[in-house]
Amino acid sequence: MSNALDNNYKTMHIDYASYLDGAWYMSGWLVSAANKPVISVAIENENNTPISVFYDFFERDDLITALNLSDAVNAYGFTLVIERSESDFTKLVFKIDNKEIVASSLEPVIIDSPDVILAALGTKKASFLRQVQEGFNNTLDTSDKPTDPTSISHYFDLCIITDSNLLYFNGWALTDGAMSDIIVEDEEGKGYQVTECFRYLRTDINTKFGLADNYNAGMVCACRLPTDFLPEKLIIKTSENRIMTSDVDSSGSSQLSKTKILKDYLSFVNVHKARFFDNGQPAILRHLADIWQAESIMDNLLPEVGMFGDVNMQPLVSVIIPIYGRYDFLQHQLLAFSNDTDMQNHEVIYVLDDPRIEREFNITCHGVFNTFNHPFKTIYAGKNLGFAGANNLGASIASGQYILALNSDVMPSSSGWLSRLVNKFESLDSPGILGTKLVYEDDTIQHIGMVFQDDAYYPGIWMNYHPHKGMPSHLIKKKETELTELVTGACMLMEKEFFISVGGFDTRYILGDFEDSDLCLKAYKHNKKIYIDTKESLYHLERLSQNLVDSGDWKYKLTLLNSLYQKDKWGDAIEEVKQQNV
Repeated sequence: MSNALDNNYKTMHIDYASYLDGAWYMSGWLVSAANKPVISVAIENENNTPISVFYDFFERDDLITALNLSDAVNAYGFTLVIERSESDFTKLVFKIDNKEIVASSLEPVIIDSPDVILAALGTKKASFLRQVQEGFNNTLDTSDKPTDPTSISHYFDLCIITDSNLLYFNGWALTDGAMSDIIVEDEEGKGYQVTECFRYLRTDINTKFGLADNYNAGMVCACRLPTDFLPEKLIIKTSENRIMTSDVDSSGSSQLSKTKILKDYLSFVNVHKARFFDNGQPAILRHLADIWQAESIMDNLLPEVGMFGDVNMQPLVSVIIPIYGRYDFLQHQLLAFSNDTDMQNHEVIYVLDDPRIEREFNITCHGVFNTFNHPFKTIYAGKNLGFAGANNLGASIASGQYILALNSDVMPSSSGWLSRLVNKFESLDSPGILGTKLVYEDDTIQHIGMVFQDDAYYPGIWMNYHPHKGMPSHLIKKKETELTELVTGACMLMEKEFFISVGGFDTRYILGDFEDSDLCLKAYKHNKKIYIDTKESLYHLERLSQNLVDSGDWKYKLTLLNSLYQKDKWGDAIEEVKQQNV
């Protein structure tokens, strides 16, 4: 079954179908621009009567390649179960997010048993079937009379333990009562209290049960459990003394990465909702913190340290460069460093922060050292630590009096630049951090200092703004060195003692947002000043080291939520900095 669709939904296909015990089981795939498509099914007749349908998605990256699809869309495999007392029908009407996409004859391969269909769910099969059965038992009257939301009904799309001890569940519940008590129990009945759910809008549920348009039927929660606690059952009690339960699936704990959980969670978060940020959304910030697990991200590390050549044992500056995604930038940086005799006074530390490219990184390191013969260190913790964690790890083996946090896509434009920056730093009054001018390949400004700017779309949220960005550098007239509110983490010079004393970069920020402004705020807190140097000029390819082409808007949502964390953490400190620099 397939059909060409509009710009939002490309295609859908049913591969297999099987009828068993009053239900049709189907599997197939679809391509959608939505992060979390919602499927509804009706029999094509005079009223297009809706019927109960339960489904689960799994990613199908192979379809993106096979169909030569744009990165702007998502490809999913799915398994769905349609409640139907009769096995014979000729036409179904499929809708995704209320958009009718298919109204044609059923054309999948009909098989005797649904085992092939359900096998695609892997370890989620038992949980899915159990929830389907619960859903059939709890299906409410869908007549013209609106359903009373206090009549309990619920469905868990997912309830798992992943990343060793992260409990993650989502689904929906029809209850006006608060979920006042959420507990997981192990096989011995020992319980552990779980943080509260975040409730979100499910238009499909509201439509199905005749609920108010603004009723938040969706529920999602992420919570770290004690490392030695293995739950078997989730129990949710509402303030109405009603109970919802689900078994906890721990069999597929290694199949979902932090990033996949983050994407799934953020698909439920609507940052565009009116006054979303006014309440601070504490549940969301707690859940994201538990998913990212920033507090323990540096625990129990046994990093591997590599030495290429005779590294300076008493360097003036330790240059710390995280590597994520684009490992080829080593070639360009080390070519420039090898042509600068001043770099022999410093040490270069590359921090591998991407397990996916470990082999390619090691091959490249040997190749560039044999080619350019410039010494450097490497360090690798065996996992992704994020921008903050990678820099903090590099600092743990730094030998220099100073630390320079440097992006892998920043290239020097002249020799001797680093020692000149150190000399500049030593001449300043109470310096905390010194940044420098960064330009694009065409000598237009990428960075010449940053400021906090109140976001026009989200009042009260401070974003990091780059004045003069994109302007020709020769048109910007500034002092050789001057005070600035903030400097970018792409190039930050500071004393190692200061960096260590304030705990380095805050690892709570997720995937590289606001760590630099946070460190600047730490400097202000310790009565130090932030400076920008405009005489030196380095080339910055700006984020070419990262893959920014990604489906969905989850990175944008993370940016806003990271800014919300910064606001909650620092309170009035940002306002004080703004007043201080007027």
